Amino acid sequence: MGDTERTAEREAMPQLPTSGQALGALAKSLGVNVPVLSSKTIRRYSSGRLEDRVKESTRREIIDAISDALAELGLDVSPKTGDESAAEVPSWVDILDGHAINWDQMRAFLLPRMMRVLPRHHADVWQTYVRLVAIDLALRAAALMHLTATPPTVLEFLEWIGVNSRGSYLNNKRGESGLTLYDFTESVGVWKSAVEAWLYKGARPSDQNLAKIARALSPESNLSEEARILRELRRFYITRDIAALLEQFIGSEAVGDIVGRLRQYALRAYRIINDEATTETSPDELLDLAIFGADSIYSKPLLAALVTLESDDDWKEDLLAAGSDWVGRVLEVNLEVHQAEEDVLIRETDGRILENWDVSNPKAYAHYQRSMELQLQGRVHEALAEVAKAVELDPLDPANHFTMGSVKGGIGAVYGDEALVKEGIDACWMAVALDPNWILPWTEVGWLLLRTGSAREAVEHLKGVRPECGPLDSRYYDALGSALCELGEFSEALAAFETSLELNPDDPRIALAAAATALYTGDSIKFNEYCKMARHTGLSERWYRLLEIMKEMKTFFPTLDTAKNSDHDIAALDAIIASKPTDPKPYLERAAAYFVKEYDSRAISDMDKAISLDLGNAAGYLLRGIVYGYMNRYDRVIDDMSQAIRISPDEGMAYYYRGMAYGELDVLNLALADLDEAIRLNPDHGDAYRVRGDCRRYRQEYDLAISDYDTALRLDPEDASSYRGRGAAYRMKQEFDLAIADYDSAVRFNPEDPFAHRFRGDAYLAKGEYERAVADFDTALKIDPADEVAYRSRGNARLFSGEFDLAMGDFNAALECDPDSVRAYYARGVLHEVLGNAQEAENDRRRALELGYDE
Repeated sequence: MGDTERTAEREAMPQLPTSGQALGALAKSLGVNVPVLSSKTIRRYSSGRLEDRVKESTRREIIDAISDALAELGLDVSPKTGDESAAEVPSWVDILDGHAINWDQMRAFLLPRMMRVLPRHHADVWQTYVRLVAIDLALRAAALMHLTATPPTVLEFLEWIGVNSRGSYLNNKRGESGLTLYDFTESVGVWKSAVEAWLYKGARPSDQNLAKIARALSPESNLSEEARILRELRRFYITRDIAALLEQFIGSEAVGDIVGRLRQYALRAYRIINDEATTETSPDELLDLAIFGADSIYSKPLLAALVTLESDDDWKEDLLAAGSDWVGRVLEVNLEVHQAEEDVLIRETDGRILENWDVSNPKAYAHYQRSMELQLQGRVHEALAEVAKAVELDPLDPANHFTMGSVKGGIGAVYGDEALVKEGIDACWMAVALDPNWILPWTEVGWLLLRTGSAREAVEHLKGVRPECGPLDSRYYDALGSALCELGEFSEALAAFETSLELNPDDPRIALAAAATALYTGDSIKFNEYCKMARHTGLSERWYRLLEIMKEMKTFFPTLDTAKNSDHDIAALDAIIASKPTDPKPYLERAAAYFVKEYDSRAISDMDKAISLDLGNAAGYLLRGIVYGYMNRYDRVIDDMSQAIRISPDEGMAYYYRGMAYGELDVLNLALADLDEAIRLNPDHGDAYRVRGDCRRYRQEYDLAISDYDTALRLDPEDASSYRGRGAAYRMKQEFDLAIADYDSAVRFNPEDPFAHRFRGDAYLAKGEYERAVADFDTALKIDPADEVAYRSRGNARLFSGEFDLAMGDFNAALECDPDSVRAYYARGVLHEVLGNAQEAENDRRRALELGYDE
């Protein structure tokens, strides 16, 4: 289980696909199936394994196969004029090979930039790059359209590339052909559900079905028209597949914006070329533009003309320039503009790494860069081998020694190899010797000393940092605070964490460390302040719950290191348990570490042992009950919280969690009694007010519920769940504007909550604002594609606005998510009645009644 979770964690990190991955994805989308693509070497290449690069000739073999497939699909770039004097048109081989080379060059440019910005801004880097690619492609497309005498209407399909428009594109084609939905289904010869999936859910037809669709949409016996429609369909779906890949990196909204710009830029460039082609632009120049795009020497006047379509002043300025380094230069300039705040933070947290960098040995730097890339993928042993080569090639570069020390120390700490940690310390000392004024290796030595248990030495080292190192950064104060905590000097440690937090206020890990340290100093006000800060900057809910237990029970987990990796904590606790098998406390601490790692079964096992060794420890029952809550075993939550209350009758947290469990089981009278007691014992417990508000809302006591939500928001003004709950109460009172205002706040503080979007959609639906309602349901379904209620609600909005085909698709999707949805059957029956489908309406109505619908 541990390996699987670690793998999932690595896979969640942003990755930069190689040209091999891109070509492999394109070949798969095209259905290319030739022997050359099945070789072991090429399979590794297309999987993106960076160590498995291929020779240029091998890459050309892949591109040849893809080019042949494009030609077979009719997606060629041959001239349409028949003019023998026309310029030679570049082949797909030339176009794709140029793109592959350019992509890997730009990938090498992007990677260090990705490592410099904060993770939440990785998508911004991608969006900027892809926008530049769109400009580059627009120039190539405009030149190719002129060379092949293709009208610009060929670009109209780009209007339908959006994630929510794919089905509408095919539906529009069906409408243009004059076919009814029934006739279309019959002509294609597939199940009705498959056609509905294509038209209303954006499902992609197979290549075999695309051929059937083209035949159905074309006039009878008109083979040339059938071939033309098939080319259009294949071109559309291939482009949509590529857009879907991009959406994984930069989101559907950004892709929609970029595709729109691509169409605008290409049309504008086409018109400019068309106006000037007869006098100033020769076919050879168009050929050069088609092959090299924005790097062509003929692109400058076109780029300058595109400023009329640009609203951003920085982009306007950069579009006026051209040259061989155009993409790289524009990327650098624009990222510096848009990432200015992050760069300030980078200079503070990375200890002026950029100022100290002198890439005088490109070969060594390549190994260093490769090492950093492997670290991002979690492949630390391979990363260590690469940076060792960098040190060998350039032993005087302090960055190489620092990186080697950091990687060695990290590996040693995880695996309990103190000798390797000490080697890491030595490497960092070498970096310090080579550049005594660089703060980063100084700080890393402190961290690694702490990892070897030398907390006092770490503090002395960190306090002895050279004044010439400049302003101390967030990471420095984080290390100092952690070392001081190990020595029990909590007041000084809290001050260090607070300074670290001032320099880096968006790091929940530092806020967590500050909150935990405030517990040791007995400062409950600061504990609450830093808990809220951590919670609203991304702290996991589990860590938050653990801190609550620590505060409430006055039970500290000194071995559990809140500021570092819990794998290290678990390894340390394994050793303690081995030496003290009858001591309940290390079992409880390891259970807490397992809990935050979401290893719930292991956590339960350790808590069972801790409780058996100390039956009077309320903290064990409290923590075990919380874990059972995450497992939805509410009966066990009630049992454990009752035991905690028996041992400690004034335990407010136990009343809160037992009340919450009763609420989940709809035993609302007992839930309210427990929550009342939890609030009496702890009047500042915002979550208790929120959960009591939920229970009162379920009992239709809306004014009392709103009062509880008001109190919860006074205690925590950024609690998205309380805004969502109060919005629901207002919605039940039909005060829709107040409800929407609260849902706006819920979305602002937690934009990934599907319920906030769906509930706001319900409020808009009740107001008759169907377009806004559909937009919110779209967002909710993007976050949770299996939400039956969101499909049903969107279907209602479309039914009321007269979009009957789309409504039918939504009701069908709702029933796919929940085949026993009473309301979905009833709503679909109403729609059938509106459409005059009497038998279908009666069938759905009867099924709804069978399932319990009360007319």
